[in-house]
Parts: sequence; structure tokens; C-alpha cells
Amino acid sequence: MTQPPKKTRKISPDTLTFIHTADLHLGSPLTGIRAMDESMAEKLIQASYCAFDRIVDLAIRDEVDFVLIAGDLYDSQRQQIYEQLKLLHALERLNGHGIMVYIVCGNHDPHSAWSRSIRWPGNVHIMADDRPEVVFFEKDGEKKAAIVGVSYPRSSVLENLATTFPEKESGWPFTIGLLHATLGSTSEHVSYAPCSEENLTATGYDYWALGHIHKPAIVRQADPTIVYPGIPQGRDIGESGPRGCYHVAVRSDGTIEPTFVETAEICWETATLSIDGIDTLSDLDVAILDTLDDIQETRTGSQVCCRLTLTGRGEVHRDLSRVKGAIDDLADHLREVGSEVYIDRIIDQTALPIDREALVRREDLIGDILRISDNLQQDPKAAETFVPLFKDLFSDKRGKKCDPISPEEIPDLIREAETYLLDLLQPEERV
Repeated sequence: MTQPPKKTRKISPDTLTFIHTADLHLGSPLTGIRAMDESMAEKLIQASYCAFDRIVDLAIRDEVDFVLIAGDLYDSQRQQIYEQLKLLHALERLNGHGIMVYIVCGNHDPHSAWSRSIRWPGNVHIMADDRPEVVFFEKDGEKKAAIVGVSYPRSSVLENLATTFPEKESGWPFTIGLLHATLGSTSEHVSYAPCSEENLTATGYDYWALGHIHKPAIVRQADPTIVYPGIPQGRDIGESGPRGCYHVAVRSDGTIEPTFVETAEICWETATLSIDGIDTLSDLDVAILDTLDDIQETRTGSQVCCRLTLTGRGEVHRDLSRVKGAIDDLADHLREVGSEVYIDRIIDQTALPIDREALVRREDLIGDILRISDNLQQDPKAAETFVPLFKDLFSDKRGKKCDPISPEEIPDLIREAETYLLDLLQPEERV
């Protein structure tokens, strides 16, 4: 297993340091792995545990003061013995290095579902579930931080828990709110313990360690600093991109420095390759491998699992569409050639090349479509015309789960519509 990066700068003795993580989802059933080769399937099964091991390694290597885990350590209320003992041993490693761990339970692992047969080591403090609990972290006999947190008593918590947190008292040191919650509105997750930024700032705390949203984000830089670390290990292609935790340093002058550290054992990525100008399978093979190499260079230390979409128009489309299963054969070949990037799936959105200049001069429906497309793409007011037309699409229950279309996306949508209509109206082009 690749180790986390070594310390890049010396930490002053009077600096408070901690790791902020959340949403470990230990025991999460990763989807689609059975169709993959056996070795990749095993890597995916172990990925969430490996990511947490990297977090523990980072905490030990950087000699942090404590670790914060903002909910959803387990993926299910019915925890298996395997994930319980894996978590126990990881926390015992931190205990062996004198590193405290403060935990709140989330919607996937409410406090009531935690096993009573596991004796957690003395460095672990799981926050109460009836009201926010205040715990002080002491170092050299001095209170260095106040951690205020509350666990979920049940899986579905729909009330605003942030409003139950006490205000920071005058004698408290650097104060951290530890909460599994939905800040603002989101279409990606169920709004458990919904709250506003104003709810958090009203407490007077210095840092809010949040969990529940799987995409890492520094929501607010200061007064207070509000952070979502995201999920340390993406579970499927929908959780692509960098995944990790935050290493936070609090300087003696009160400056807060959160640094994102990637921890994913498997990094999910999406990529698009146009076949414009690609005439042969040999050229396509080289172009894909070059694309995969470029992806791997940006993800040193992680196994990359990529979903590749082929777009554009080129003669190689004939080879891709001539035989049923050609795309699956191409994916199988790429998995076998030794590329460090594992192909999850290839999506074919290609078509045969066309003489667009000749088509645009035609006095028929195809010519009309192309001329209208050109005019719309050149019209700066086209976006103002189209955006309101999509309003109803995003007003129903399903539409609210999608991001609304922005004016900047309109030209691309027009080009996609043009390609789609040409494919429908030129059946002779299909092989």
C-alpha cells in the first residue's frame, strides 16, 4: 500500500494539529465489481479500509494531536464483525501513539446501532446522542481545544441539530463543532440535520468539522472555518476525482491552515476522447493509451479506474459499430495490455465523418438544421432564449436532483443536438 506523503514543513510546538475526516463507509458494497477481473474486485472491496489506513498513517507520521471523524464510519447499521475489528485495530494504532480520536455517529451508523461488545481503546471518545457534548483536549496540562459534537440517535434525523449547539464560552480555547449535517441545499444527498451557514457562525466557534457531503470542500475560509472533507474513498464512478481528508494546523496567532491530502486507494475518473481524424483501430489504440497515461500521471500512488467516452466523427467508427460487442472487446484488450489505468467501461458516442460544408448548402431539412445551428451558436442572446425553456425540466422531483443548465452550456448543447439530428436524418451513414 502506498504511504501518505511525508511532512512538507516543520510544525511549531505551539501549533495545534488534527486530522478531519468523515464518511469512511467501511463495509460499503461497491457496485459493479463482480464483472471485473478478480484482482481488481478484491482491490475495490478493500479500498475503503486502505483509505482509512492511509489516514491513520498520516496522523501517526505527522504526530497530530487528535483525529476528528464526522459520522458514517460504517456504511450500514448492521455492521459485520470484519469492519468492526478493522476499525478497532486502526483506532488502537492511534492509541499506541497517544493520538486522541473524537467521533460523532451519522445516518448510516447511528449511535444506537454501534456494537456494545467492542471495547474501544481509551483514546476514543464517541459523542453523546441526546445533546451536544463538550470535550476538552489537553496538552501538557493545558486545555488546547474544545470539541463540541452530537451523534445521531437514529438513522433519520431531519431536525436542525446545529441550533442545539451551545455558544462558545469566554474561557474556552480553540473551539471545534463536530457534526454530520447538510449545510444549505444539495441535490446529491438526503438533507439530514439540515442547517445554514448562519446557524454555524452564530455559535462563535473557530472551526466546523462537518460530514455527510462526499465531495471535499472548504465552505468558508475563516470566522469560522467550515470544512467538508468528503469521502476518503470514492465508491463508484459517481464519486470520481480527488478523495481524502484534511490535515489542519492552527498557528499560535489563530491562523487556520487546512490542507487536503488524498487518501483513495482507487481513484475513479471519467475521460472523453474524440475520434475526429482517427481512421484506424491502431491509431485509436495509441490515442486511448496516451489518454490513460496522462490520467495516471495526475494520480500518482493510486490505482485509477476510468470510464472512457468516445465521441466525435471518424472512419474508425465503422470498426466500432460493424460487429456487436466491439466496444466490450476494446475494453477487454485495454485491461490486458498492462496500462496502469483500469478501464471500467467504454461508452461509444461516435459517428461517421460528414462533409458539413456540403450539407449546410443543401436546400432541405438537413441544411435548415445546420444553418439554424450555426446562427444560434453565433447569437450572443441565444442563451437568454434557451435557459428559460429548460426551467420546467428542473422543477419536478427528478429534475431537482440535477444541476440547472447554465448559459455557458448552451452552445455545447446546440452542437450535441445537431449531431443527434444528423444521425437520425442520415440513416445511410449508419453501418
